[in-house]
Amino acid sequence: MQMLNECRCGNCKRLLARVGAFTELQIKCSRCGTLNHVKASSLEHSPLSDMTRVTPHQSNL
Repeated sequence: MQMLNECRCGNCKRLLARVGAFTELQIKCSRCGTLNHVKASSLEHSPLSDMTRVTPHQSNL
């Protein structure tokens, strides 16, 4: 069974998703409206600390 990693908002730290293997993820926080964009550094499993580094991008949508 694959372990899922938490993906949290880079601005307010709200839990946005629990994800397994992915190459790219873009998700908007429903609490603060920040557009979070995460890219995998490689196709191999990365440590949890790399997963939680989310770069917030403000969006006026």
